[in-house]
Amino acid sequence: MAHGRLCVLRAIPGSTSLSPLVRRFCQPGQGIVTAFSDAVLPSCKDEVDLDSLVEVLSFGEVVRRLLELGGEEALRIAPNGHHLAAIAEACLQLPEESPFRRAARFPGFHQALLKTLKELNEWGLFSEEMEALAEQREDRLGDKLRSLALIDRESRTLLNRLGLETHARQMQMCLETTPERDGSYDRLLAIVGSEESPLKLRWLRWAAEQGMDLTVVLDRHATDGKVFAGAERAAKLLGVEPQEVGESNRLMQNLFAEKEHEGPSIEVTIASAADPLAECEWAIRRVAEAGPEGRASIYARNLEAYAPLIEASAKRFKVPIRLSRRAPLSTNSLARLTLTALEFVASSDVRTIGPLIQSSYLGLTGEQQAAVASALRECHRTRDLQWLTLRTWVEQHEGLFGWMLRLLEWRHENAGVARRLSEWTPRLRELIDDVLPVLNSAEVASDYSQERDRRARNQILRLLAGEASIANATERESIPLAEFVRTCRRLWETSDVSVPADDVGACVTGNPDCLEDADTVVVLGMLEGVFPRRRTEDPVLADMERKAISSLRPGEPELRTSRQVAEEERDAFYRVCARAKRKLVLSYPLADDTRDNVPAFYLELVRHAQGSVETANHPRSHVAPPIEACHTQADRDLRTALDGRREPPLPIEVSAEATLSRLRSEEKPVAPNELRDAHTCSFMYLSRHRLKLRPKRTAARWASLRQLPHAATLPKHATAQEAERALVDALESHLDSLYSEVPDWELQLMRSGGKRLIAEWVRREFASRRIWPKKDESVCVNVGFGTHGVRDSLWGGVKLEGVIPAISQIDELRVAHLFSRNSREPSRLTDNDRLFLGIYLASLFEAGKETAVEMETMAGQRTLYRLTRQGTRPLVSEVQSGLQVVDLSEIEDPVVAKKTFYEDVKRMVGQASARIRDGRVEVQVGDWCDWCDYGELCRRSRLFGEEDSPFGVDEETGDVA
Repeated sequence: MAHGRLCVLRAIPGSTSLSPLVRRFCQPGQGIVTAFSDAVLPSCKDEVDLDSLVEVLSFGEVVRRLLELGGEEALRIAPNGHHLAAIAEACLQLPEESPFRRAARFPGFHQALLKTLKELNEWGLFSEEMEALAEQREDRLGDKLRSLALIDRESRTLLNRLGLETHARQMQMCLETTPERDGSYDRLLAIVGSEESPLKLRWLRWAAEQGMDLTVVLDRHATDGKVFAGAERAAKLLGVEPQEVGESNRLMQNLFAEKEHEGPSIEVTIASAADPLAECEWAIRRVAEAGPEGRASIYARNLEAYAPLIEASAKRFKVPIRLSRRAPLSTNSLARLTLTALEFVASSDVRTIGPLIQSSYLGLTGEQQAAVASALRECHRTRDLQWLTLRTWVEQHEGLFGWMLRLLEWRHENAGVARRLSEWTPRLRELIDDVLPVLNSAEVASDYSQERDRRARNQILRLLAGEASIANATERESIPLAEFVRTCRRLWETSDVSVPADDVGACVTGNPDCLEDADTVVVLGMLEGVFPRRRTEDPVLADMERKAISSLRPGEPELRTSRQVAEEERDAFYRVCARAKRKLVLSYPLADDTRDNVPAFYLELVRHAQGSVETANHPRSHVAPPIEACHTQADRDLRTALDGRREPPLPIEVSAEATLSRLRSEEKPVAPNELRDAHTCSFMYLSRHRLKLRPKRTAARWASLRQLPHAATLPKHATAQEAERALVDALESHLDSLYSEVPDWELQLMRSGGKRLIAEWVRREFASRRIWPKKDESVCVNVGFGTHGVRDSLWGGVKLEGVIPAISQIDELRVAHLFSRNSREPSRLTDNDRLFLGIYLASLFEAGKETAVEMETMAGQRTLYRLTRQGTRPLVSEVQSGLQVVDLSEIEDPVVAKKTFYEDVKRMVGQASARIRDGRVEVQVGDWCDWCDYGELCRRSRLFGEEDSPFGVDEETGDVA
């Protein structure tokens, strides 16, 4: 057997050391450059001339070619999706006694299994040896090894049926062959870094034994630092004494080093910012500072969190970046749109198309969306005929909603039909390409959007193809449309997709191997727990189990533990720092009230290693640098505005007379809740009562149940059975009115919750009659202001309108019965509460009689509000029954208490009526901003959101109940 040459070099990470090695390797002639990490290959290709005879290939491709030269059939390497689907199928065969049985159906567990099995295979542990080791253990570890062996064996069998093989199995097969080389594989440069994979390293030794001239490049510290322990173990496995090459700067020589060394210095800055967004903005500013001719790179360890912030900052400053990343497939608009369409055609409710019609892909106007929503509600009211009714409506409007007709035809062809998964895949392709107007709207979509959606479409079909291949190999039964939709949701929620990146701009990455050497390197998120990450054990095989497995394999490399993985965080940090040629910026966000950010200890090590480190603190008030330091137009504009003359905010004034006339109120009656809202906030009053805006919140539907006692005239019924029956009838009538607007599951939930409320209302109603007995024939229901002795005017000529649910009399005490959502504790009553109660108390006033308000709530409480306890026999509370008596007076003298209370109410009524009369558009900020539904419009609420807008297509008008 011909023996080749195996040369092992240890180089400092980065192109400074690697580029000369690649160029030197290309000079003699033919050869192959490869790397254990595919992320290294692009930088290697940049060093290879176009007319060179040297090829740059992935390590998997090199193994496949050598396997073919050995006379073996080289199957295609299984994609991760196929391997994952095969593992999921193999998990179904686990016995009941398997430790993995309970987690066998969860996709997250399948991901963990895939990672662990790949690692075991790269350590030379395949199903055969796992079973042999399991025989030596009669404990939980033995059971785990048997289960892992079963999953490894069965998943490989499934892959082989599909003509696929794993990379580790191909390497193992190579070791048993003797390739007949044709001269094209005489020289090989393998960049290993510090990746410790005994099977790969064994393959490299085998390649040298077959006569190849092999050069292996490992990572090293610039001096004597304790990093890259994996590279040291790899050198021992290769059995060759490595040669050290390359030089570096002072930081690289002293970082993690045992002794202090001298060398050329680079500029190092440790920066802090107020929050991650500010941190990203300052990072982009440093990229802009480098200029178009300067090279800059950004590294973020948790790129999934920083990527949106970096992209937003780059767009604001108009600085080009190259951000290659992957995002969850479920966040892609095309994937969400397709899944919504699938769930619509698989459902029994036409309203499930609601989210689809709001998609920007369809380009429907607000009027068109409202028309479709109205039609859906009307169709749903027809119950079993809803789909036929919808089709008839769509056919009448085919010119506007032709895509919906195609969608209904697709549903007609596929609903109720069972097909194999491989047969559903082309149906889904037809839905995306021909039915939905998504990728067909190229004239309105940007190139970026088209490429993003194209990748999502390909990933969707690729995932289904992998799942379908495994289903065919196992001869799985046909599934109906609903099961197919559930499969799609499961696959898309556990998968990701690549996001397009620009071809030019600063490199932004979260992988140290992808980070390009640059004059300026900015590292974001230097926090403990982020960089470095905290130590976490493998969920499949814990550290103790890994040590036990290693003890069963004497003479073989030991499996890595979580501590060794945690030590590799130093390797990653060292690689990142080595990429900076002139300037290194290490940044972290400051702690605030919501985060406990601890700067990484690595920053202290950098200070010690560099000796001279600049510090840059960017507090929240520093939203832009000084004008002379601004490198972008956005910063110059912002700094000019900040340094300019301060101007007070413009007052909110309505200048159009037509609008003013609509906002001003004529001298007409108002309801008590209108006065309360006007006193609370003018903007709330105008939105709710003048503009008639009604945000559709889920909570509002539940709050509407408070009107059931009023609708059922609860105080009038003589027996509990009659009251309960009337309330149940009112509940069913109310739910029937909501049938077309509320999902079936929520209707059932509201029915269950409503019956619980009814039982409590009836119990408290008759408990209150027992301890607060009313006079016979004194109960009147649906009493309008101005009737039955109820006043319809207040101070200042304010006229009242509306209906009081009921009034009654306890001795000489006149009582108004109200129904509310909840009530406040007596000690927490606000001025608005006192105003609302005071209006009813004043309207019931009659000479020689006292007044009270009995308020029933949905919160398990009924409260009797009195102004004083004078003029009637003592009324007691019964806390165990949810009944309490509250005295609104704050002064012991009843005469003074009444006078003080009504003077306050009179003042507040005057303020509220003035706001109504003048039509003032003012925002009064207060505690009510936490629950007000109009904060999205006034932009003063602390809780309004940017995505969940209650207005737009879900807006409706109508009177307040």
